[in-house]
Amino acid sequence: MTSYPFYQADVFTRTPLTGNALAMFPDAEGLNDTTMQAIAREMNLSETTFVFPSDRATRRVRFFTPNAEIPLAGHPTIGTWWLLAELGQIELPDHGVERFTQETGAGVLPVDVYSKGGKPGRVVMVQALPEFGQLVANSSELGLALGGQKDTVLSDPQPQVVSTALPQLMVPIRSLAELQRLPSGGAGGKLVSLLRELGTDCAMCYTPETVDSGATVHCRMFAPGLGVPEDPATGSAAGALGSYLVWHNIVRPHDGFGAVMVEQGLEIGRPSRIHVEIAVGNGGEITEVRVGGEAVTVIHGEIRL
Repeated sequence: MTSYPFYQADVFTRTPLTGNALAMFPDAEGLNDTTMQAIAREMNLSETTFVFPSDRATRRVRFFTPNAEIPLAGHPTIGTWWLLAELGQIELPDHGVERFTQETGAGVLPVDVYSKGGKPGRVVMVQALPEFGQLVANSSELGLALGGQKDTVLSDPQPQVVSTALPQLMVPIRSLAELQRLPSGGAGGKLVSLLRELGTDCAMCYTPETVDSGATVHCRMFAPGLGVPEDPATGSAAGALGSYLVWHNIVRPHDGFGAVMVEQGLEIGRPSRIHVEIAVGNGGEITEVRVGGEAVTVIHGEIRL
């Protein structure tokens, strides 16, 4: 029997039992694909990460939902590198920022860990540059698939699939009240089918009406096809949403940066805050997507196989 230690952290929060929970296996050598998928299903969280040595980067990180492996994810990146820093598996300065790299299914990408007194204070991931995909012309059908009404989804700007490593549908909702009324997972199979026709499994629904006046957008993310009816905080979707908002001139950059604060998870009792920064070049092109936040460790255990 072999034991594999794991840690569970709540991400995009500093308050235990809020934010988005992540299970992380810091020493995953010896685990095969089938076993990692079974462990992720056993953990039954939005994602579980498995960390390996890499000859291309500081570490190789693999990301699993309960149903499938995905190339990259936001809150698991923030939580994984926060935990690696807490465990002393990566070295931090007393104060300042240290850049690391992670080998992922989306390539080798940088991760910045900011430290205070030698401990992690914030983790910021650099995501892939956005790819703007299919626009959705039939907002009425999408509104019904989300479990709302024909006029739930706005048509200006049009919903659009955007990827900063993982294709996800950005969905503008008519009002905060309308967004809060949507059922977790939308209309189930109807939403799964529509999203897959668009080449994605994820719907990032948003409105500029917010609960906290300091937030830019209020969001809910549904991915029932991945076994995640509603995600409390979605870093990958937040980066894609920030890119979408800047691209469609909903958020205007200042001094070359568009800043977006995402509030998410309130409807399911897991309030989260995600910081997004979109760098914009002189020609209006997006040159970098950065997503960051904090985490808190809540569980340490082991799996025996």
